Amino acid sequence: MSASTPTHRSLADQLRSWPEPRLARLLHDRPDLATPAPSDSSALASRAATRASVLRALDLLTAAELSVLHALIGGAQTPGPETIVRLVDLALVWEASDGPRPLTVIADLLGPRPAPDPEQPALITSEQPAERVAQAAAGAAFDLVRRTETLLETWSTAPPSALRAGGLGVRDLRAAATLLHVEEQGAALIIEVAAEAGLLGTGTPGGIVESWLPTDAYDAWTRKSVAERWLTLVTAWLRSPRLPALIGSRDSAGKAANALAPNLVDPHAHDTRELALRLLAKLPDGVGLASGTGLPSLVAQASWVRPRRSVTQGRLIAWTISEAAELGVVALGALSPSGRLLVAGDADGARAAIDELLPAPLDHVLIQGDLTAIAPGPLIPDLAARLMQIAEVESRGGATVYRFTGPSIRRALDVGWTADELHAFLAASSRTPVPQALAYLVDDTARTHGTMRIGWAEAYLRCDDETTLSALLGHRDAVALGLRRIAPTVVISTTPIDELLPALRDLGAAPVVESSDGTVHLAAPTNHRARTPRRSSPGHQEAREAATISAAVAAIRAGDRVEAHRPERPSATTPAQALALLRQAVETGATVLIGYVDNHGTSSQRLVDPRRVEGGQLTAYDHRSEDLRGFAVHRITSVSPPTK
Repeated sequence: MSASTPTHRSLADQLRSWPEPRLARLLHDRPDLATPAPSDSSALASRAATRASVLRALDLLTAAELSVLHALIGGAQTPGPETIVRLVDLALVWEASDGPRPLTVIADLLGPRPAPDPEQPALITSEQPAERVAQAAAGAAFDLVRRTETLLETWSTAPPSALRAGGLGVRDLRAAATLLHVEEQGAALIIEVAAEAGLLGTGTPGGIVESWLPTDAYDAWTRKSVAERWLTLVTAWLRSPRLPALIGSRDSAGKAANALAPNLVDPHAHDTRELALRLLAKLPDGVGLASGTGLPSLVAQASWVRPRRSVTQGRLIAWTISEAAELGVVALGALSPSGRLLVAGDADGARAAIDELLPAPLDHVLIQGDLTAIAPGPLIPDLAARLMQIAEVESRGGATVYRFTGPSIRRALDVGWTADELHAFLAASSRTPVPQALAYLVDDTARTHGTMRIGWAEAYLRCDDETTLSALLGHRDAVALGLRRIAPTVVISTTPIDELLPALRDLGAAPVVESSDGTVHLAAPTNHRARTPRRSSPGHQEAREAATISAAVAAIRAGDRVEAHRPERPSATTPAQALALLRQAVETGATVLIGYVDNHGTSSQRLVDPRRVEGGQLTAYDHRSEDLRGFAVHRITSVSPPTK
């Protein structure tokens, strides 16, 4: 320790001397110290020396910093000044008159194990063309947005049930994987990210079974650009505390680790995800992890930066890189340009970078003679939504293929389209002439659509063409429908209308539902929505954290001013004051006088040398018994200030 380094009587004295910006940095790095706001620097020092808080702080240290702590505990001379400053800034070490002194509890928490190798391992890398990295990442980003929209559109009309214990059933996950043409693990990632982004939640359509549904926020999300939608998903993934849903695995409690299951949470998942990407960000453009050996080297480097988490951190690092590749943050082992900006905290720059590489939304399709329409790129939201009403998606990819069928045209007619509107829409949306076969399909479907109408009796059928009803009644598969003719043009049925309508269509008929006033009832599909979960945006979270730290610093400084003007008091009489003085005595090795009430209610004064305070118990050397013994903290009535 240099002659110019200030020394202090205790950790509380050191904290009291710090300027407010340095105190704020401590509360930022160790956020558990800020809530609730400490009453003064003594209370802050007491909290900083607790076992639970020190364990969290040790998790932030690199292997080199842990090595320095081992050296200090072993009585070595002052190590490198940069490392010491970092340990002092975290309030794990304070500057005593005899040199840097680590908190007493650290010796118990570090244990006897030798210090890790202080040399940081290097990443094993290979060159990757920056243009290829950017293009591959853009393709993954586009697929992520497309698959998310496909999944949630499907679940809006056919939502899967939520498991009673939380999560999504294995059968529903497999169906989602089939729908999206991905592995189950990839489908689970998309589902988890959508939920974390507030686009997916639980609701009870029909008021009976709790199901997974798109939320209200999903509708607003679909109206944004592809780049904005990608940014919403990726930022949600970055801040998520959830673990990957390993299909078929179980957590430490033996519960199934299904997608969306509430047990898939790890407090270190968010930090590990950011750590992996920050380490990648140190590589220059055009350089990525080498195939095969690059990922183990990244795990080794992360274990050096956070050695106390190395047991579970390796798997989290591997998962992070795999998921980042599927999300368009990483490609070919290297950070994409948008991913690099995202790690740097420039969300707007990341959105702009990915937007430059994505194809511009199109306002047209190419209708072919085989009753298909090809979208050679992403479509504007309105065109895509209307096409989904009148055609089926046959294949997806760089280009989406839509197929027009009789049932798809009838679906459009059911929701209120007319034949003229369909013809006009197809002509306006296609850069190629509308083929005659498609025009005939629209006209033929429209001509038969609504010639038979269903109403409520249990149900009735009405048709001006008596021969059509006669043919239906004579159909051998119509027997189970409970049909009975009550007039030349009217037939009633004992089958509920929601079952009768699809059954008649299976028999080749083309009925529509009739309202009570005789008009056609427009059978628009019901798109269910769940309430959007309340989540703060990253900007709001940062502002709230800054406000919490600012309020804590103000409270500490106000308490210090009060203590500075308070008359000298003989002892601490409140539990907070007693704990602060006891922990201060532990760190300084001072002797204190405590008032103590034993199990029989007998009061006494004990001169003790505190050694440890944890679990509601003071362990101290008792000068009366000349032995090390324990005292229940709640039985200590007063603590005299440490002797000087």
